[in-house]
Amino acid sequence: MNRLKEILYVLSLSFLFFATVQFSLSISKKPSKYQRIPYFKEANFELSAHPLSLIKEVLTTELFQIKNQAFLNQIQKFNTSSGTKNELEGINVNLDQAMSLLLINSKEFKGTLIHFYSEKSSTNKNQGKQYVQLGNDVFYAPGKPLTSKQAEWILNQVKWTTKSIPAGQFIVQQRLNGILSVGKIHWDKNELHYVTTEMKTNQTVILSPRYFHYSNQFPRKILDEMPSEATMRTLLVSLDQISLNYEGGTLTEDQQFPFAPSFEALLTYKNPVAMERAINTIKSVYDSLEWKEQVVKMGTQDIFFKRTSPKTLYICSNKNQFCPNGNPNLTRCNTGFLCKGDLGRLTSIKNTGWAGLVLDMIPAFRASKELFDGTKNISSSKNGIEITFKPGKAVLHELLKTLVVYGQE
Repeated sequence: MNRLKEILYVLSLSFLFFATVQFSLSISKKPSKYQRIPYFKEANFELSAHPLSLIKEVLTTELFQIKNQAFLNQIQKFNTSSGTKNELEGINVNLDQAMSLLLINSKEFKGTLIHFYSEKSSTNKNQGKQYVQLGNDVFYAPGKPLTSKQAEWILNQVKWTTKSIPAGQFIVQQRLNGILSVGKIHWDKNELHYVTTEMKTNQTVILSPRYFHYSNQFPRKILDEMPSEATMRTLLVSLDQISLNYEGGTLTEDQQFPFAPSFEALLTYKNPVAMERAINTIKSVYDSLEWKEQVVKMGTQDIFFKRTSPKTLYICSNKNQFCPNGNPNLTRCNTGFLCKGDLGRLTSIKNTGWAGLVLDMIPAFRASKELFDGTKNISSSKNGIEITFKPGKAVLHELLKTLVVYGQE
């Protein structure tokens, strides 16, 4: 009897040993440097990665660096409650091939698509409730069911490109005002880097940076996503360039303007006529407000505005704080793009009280606040952006936490 137990024990150890070796060999398999990824002309944003490399790094970070069992349980709960397996009807992902997340903005399809390779190929088009497959290519729409027309559009419109995707990196493709930009995201301990093609020299007058600063060509996709009835659209329709310093915000008791942001902005329009049209339109929309030569009262704030050139308009929420002598502090930017300062300012809201509890119940706001509060600084150069996280913060862990919270919306 004892001899039988010894034999069974040895067999069990042998099985575990060979299973461990087989699994280790599979995850240590060196991924192909070049990966075939989808491309849509109508995609505003695309993020591509090698899933097996990413899984290995996530496991290493969560199991051996962070060791947060509560968060691991949250991931497990999120994974089992998502229902993705049922929506994909048993299709298995080939982890050796690239996976991509795309944000599509088209009349035929508007929303998120996830592309991955299936282990089994389908000779003919195979469509399920939320996916369509042709060959080994699977397009999954997590937000809503796919119609037959949408599935056909996806398969007809997709183009393919080959990109180098090293381990531990994301490939980013995004469109800004119709121009395609390709970059890479990689991280090292508490630093996140976004590297793109070197920006061309394009000297632009901007605000002198403070708090959280952002200067860039105005992204038209923001205007596209704003409701047509939104009153602030009138200020943005013909906007060419924007420069912004943002300190934070305060909740007020004013019903018309319950949120009072602390900011200054320099708006550059395409031409003087476009700027004057924007100013006159916003005055007519808010004709019940008290407009003076350079000040308009909006709720608890006296908004100061001034024409600093024939096609530039300066606005600030507090003249004494931002431009006490009436003139904004300006400088020149060699690339036209600059982002630097404290990301935590973006979700900094004072005087919240009970309203703060309500805000914390909104997953997107809570996730963004936790992520931004964990950063120390953001800075940009002609080659990209660098975000430094506070000591003790692991970049991959913080990004994963944010993704899990967003996914629970």
